[in-house]
Amino acid sequence: MAGGSGGRETAVTESQEPVVDLERDWQDDPPPVAVAVDPVDVPGVFRRGRQRILICGHSYVFWAAHQARRTPVGSQLGLSERAEIEWRGRRGLRWSGLLPVLFGMGSGDPPHILVVHLGANDLGLLQGKALSSQALSDMRLIVSRWPGVLIMWSAMIPRRVWREAEDRTAIERARMKANRAIQKGLGEGLGVYLPHPRIRAEFPDLYRGDGVHLSQAGNVIFLTDLRQGLELALGYQWGARA
Repeated sequence: MAGGSGGRETAVTESQEPVVDLERDWQDDPPPVAVAVDPVDVPGVFRRGRQRILICGHSYVFWAAHQARRTPVGSQLGLSERAEIEWRGRRGLRWSGLLPVLFGMGSGDPPHILVVHLGANDLGLLQGKALSSQALSDMRLIVSRWPGVLIMWSAMIPRRVWREAEDRTAIERARMKANRAIQKGLGEGLGVYLPHPRIRAEFPDLYRGDGVHLSQAGNVIFLTDLRQGLELALGYQWGARA
C-alpha cells in the first residue's frame, strides 16, 4: 500500500465510488505541468507509431488504474491513438522494489516513456536526501538499460497521515526536499518532472478516511495530471510530431 506495511484496503464498490466524467474535468480545469527538460531534445520520444508508456508505482498507481478503467476515457487515458499504456501499481511498493518490477522476469519490451510515482512509502524509513540520491541513481541506471527512454517523475504527494512517522511536519519537509532534489537532477537531462499542485493535505475531500490514499476526487486530479503530462511528453503541444 502507499502507506507502507499497513493493512490492505477493502475492495472498492460501485456504491462507494460512482463513475465520474474525467473528460469533463480535464476540459474544465487542466492543471499546470512543469517540465525539467525540453522533451524535443530527449531521444526516443518522438517516434512514429504508438508509444509504449509504463506507469509504475505504489498503491496510488494501483488505485488510479482501477478508477481509470471505470471512466469514459478508460485505462488508456484517452490516448490510445497515440500510445499504449501499461499500469504496474504494486500496493506497498517501496523504492527498493522498483528495479525488480521494471526488469524482472516477464517485464516485456522497454517503454518509450516511463512514469514513476514512488518514494512516499520510504519517508520515515529513509531520510529525504538518501531517498532522492537513490532515486536519481536508479533513474540513471534505467536510462543506461533502456537507452532513449523518457523518465517522467510524478512528484510525491502530501498525505494527511504518515503511518511511519511520529512527526508529520518533519516528514512533509523531507518530502518537499526530496521532490526538489529529484527535480533538480532531472533538469540535468535525465527526464521530466510532473507536479501535483492541486492535491494538498488541507483538502480532506481529496483523501480517503485513512488520510493516506486518494479519494475518488483526489484520483480524478491525479489522473488528470498524468494525462496532461503524457500529452506533453508525446508532443501534442508541438504539432503531434510523435
